[in-house]
This record gives sequence, structure tokens and C-alpha cells, in this order.
Amino acid sequence: MTNPADPCVAWRILSLALLIGATACADSTTTPAIDLSKQEGEGEVGHWVHAGLYDRTYDLRVPDGIAAGDRRPLLIVLHGAGDTGHGFRARIAADARTDEAGFITVYPDGVGGEWATGCGCTAAELVGVDDVAFLNTLVRQLATELPVDTARVYVAGYSQGAQLAHRYACTSERAPVGIVAVAGMPVRGVADGCTPAAPVSVMVIHGDADPVMLYGGFGSGAPILSVPETVATWVEVLGCAPTPAEETRADANRDGTTVSIERYPECEAGVRVQLDRVNGGGHTWPGPTGPWPKSTGKLSRNLDATAEMIAFFTGVEAR
Repeated sequence: MTNPADPCVAWRILSLALLIGATACADSTTTPAIDLSKQEGEGEVGHWVHAGLYDRTYDLRVPDGIAAGDRRPLLIVLHGAGDTGHGFRARIAADARTDEAGFITVYPDGVGGEWATGCGCTAAELVGVDDVAFLNTLVRQLATELPVDTARVYVAGYSQGAQLAHRYACTSERAPVGIVAVAGMPVRGVADGCTPAAPVSVMVIHGDADPVMLYGGFGSGAPILSVPETVATWVEVLGCAPTPAEETRADANRDGTTVSIERYPECEAGVRVQLDRVNGGGHTWPGPTGPWPKSTGKLSRNLDATAEMIAFFTGVEAR
């Protein structure tokens, strides 16, 4: 009989749950193709970039009215397992707000609908994908084709995409200025070796009733961190004071959720670490988003994750 407390068993159960939960809201219109004839960085903006063995596709949103010489921040948004950039873009419906904030926004596609999170177990990793290298390539290409301010690159991710956001912040050649990780924690091996190339601001948004990415984790020593371990890791890595300022938001929308916010002060280089815990919230991107399968749990309208993300990023200093 298998022991569900065993970390390896817990990881297999989690992987299956992620696949089942994500498939219900997947958009399968994008299938990455292999083309060895193209060189890294070739491609048409808004469609694909070649990285490694794969032509990697993405959705692109560029706000109107960019003046000559104006450089805009770049926001990379990473979907969950089983989804696509196009599908997730529709689900969170953030275009109007990212336009208003002045972001050039890109929604990349994972290979086979998954990301290389560092566990060595996702579909993307089993075919040799390096998503950190892919995102580095994507940033370089977009910066040559569009008025991207490379001192203001931000990454947000949901579920498995949030795991990649953590990994990218820890290991990329040039750390993003900030990340927002919604409903996803880093792989333990990534967290244990986390050495960002530069200080990075981190916001974690997570429901404490998430039935897929369990808030309290999967047991001692499990291959994926709990949310408290995730926040503690970033507080230590970024040299923040260990005691946060706290704020509570009531259930104004009467949906059975409240929000507890922890802001950690005195981090090095002026960066920020923040946890938004959605009490009673499920495995969703909170706010006016969706649709979400019933299996993901409760959607909170007492926190607008997109608005929180934009406010967090616009409040972070460029490098």
C-alpha cells in the first residue's frame, strides 16, 4: 500500500491533481511545433520565438499610443498546467487594465500546456524544455522589436505558471524586477538554491482552502514548499524583517472569503515581499475572472488579483 505522506507519493498525487484540474479549463488551440531550421530569436512578434528545440508561441498585447522614444514595462503572464496563453488571457480579462498601466503584456504557451518548474517531472521537462532560457530569449526578442524597458520586466503566474515565476526569479540571467505568484509555490530544490541575480520584489496570492496547491503544503520535506515556507524563503533570501505589517479585509461581497495581507518591511535594496492570503479561497485567480471548474474551490471577489498585481508592480522601483 502506498503511503500518501511519502513526499514522492504526494508529488505524484499533486501532479495528477494538477493535470485533472487544469484540463477542465484548457484551451488546446495552440500546439508547439519543432523546427530546427530557425535560429534563436527569429520569429514574428505576437506569434512565436525559437528557443531550444521548439518554436514557442505566445499572445501579445501592446497598448495604443506609444510615443516615439517611449519605453514601456514588459509583463509576462504564465498560465497554469493544461492551458495556453490565449486561454488564460481570456480567463483573467486583464487587457484594459494592463493597457491603462502602460504594460506591454505577453502570454506565452508552455510546451504541451506545461512548464519546466524544476521538479524534473512535468511534461515540458520530460522532453527537455528549458523555460528559463525560453523566457530570457523572449525578453531579448521583444526588446529588439518593441519599445520594451528591460529595466522593468515583471512576471506573474498562476498555479504551475506561478512555480515557474518563482524559478525564473531565482535563476534567470537577469532577475525580473518583481513577480506575482498566484496559487503556486516553488519546487523545494529551486527554493533551496535560490540566488537571484538581483533583488526582486515578490507577491504571493493564495487561498488557504486551495484543494490543488495546498496552502499548508504536502508534508515535511515534500518536493514542493508550503505557502508559509515560500514566504519565509523569500523573506530570508531578500533580507527582510521577519515580522510583517498586517491588514485584514472583510467579506464585503458576502462570498464566504476574507483576505489577510502581510507586508514584510526593510528588505534589501528597497524590494518588497507581500502575502495576500484568501481565507476560504480556492485554486483560482481571485476577482472578476473565470470560468473555473468547481473542483478548484471558491472564487473570491474580495480580492482582485489583477488589480493587486498591477498596483504591486507599478509600486516597485525599476532597476
